Amino acid sequence: MICQLCRNDKKLIKAHIIPKGFFRQLRSERRSPEIHTNKEGEHPKRAPIGIYDTGILCAECDNRLAPWDNHAQQVLLQNFSEDLAIYHNRQKIAYRIADFDYKLLKLFFISLLWRASISTHKFYQRVSAGPFEQQLKEMILSEDPGPPLMFAVTLARFSDPVVTGVLDPHRDKFEGINYCRFYLTGFVAYIKVDSRSVPDFMKDLYLRPDTPIKVILRDFHHSKDGVVMKDILRKSVRTHYTNA
Repeated sequence: MICQLCRNDKKLIKAHIIPKGFFRQLRSERRSPEIHTNKEGEHPKRAPIGIYDTGILCAECDNRLAPWDNHAQQVLLQNFSEDLAIYHNRQKIAYRIADFDYKLLKLFFISLLWRASISTHKFYQRVSAGPFEQQLKEMILSEDPGPPLMFAVTLARFSDPVVTGVLDPHRDKFEGINYCRFYLTGFVAYIKVDSRSVPDFMKDLYLRPDTPIKVILRDFHHSKDGVVMKDILRKSVRTHYTNA
């Protein structure tokens, strides 16, 4: 088997694309995390240890990405206290993250996008970096996070992430600009896959060095994502009892 990063003929491993920690955080006492898609006819599936691909990376290359994965988990899976909250007219609208390493965090998102794009796993079939795939790989190999606007990353967080499931990542557009959207334990990461600049409403929100991250809060129950997931769950339950 050929490792997709080093291109050497080596034994490949069960390589996680979204790190296991993000799925571990979703576990309840009795239920393992579920993966969901809004594709017609697809039902939720259990993913106790997350989702891995056995055809992309050798152990050495997977370990090369580990510091970036670990830093992303440290930054995003922390306890978001009121000290980090941003209010407008007494309403909490965002969180502020000042303690992070731009290079490590940006390289995580670059490697996340690349891994998802090259994966043949069904969960990642709606993600594609297209002509940017080789550029992403070169940035990983050279450990170059690039300037902030290159594959710019914007983060949002659900204000009430009470479910134990995760939607599949997919392509998206904002004001005609191409993005890929990833779900990471209550977070939504929007990664720009476009040579054009970010949309105007994102110009103060994308990941930059020496600038605190503003993580916009979203209401899960009233968001499009929440509506999709609840509709999937309703259909799944209805199908279960119909077939019982």
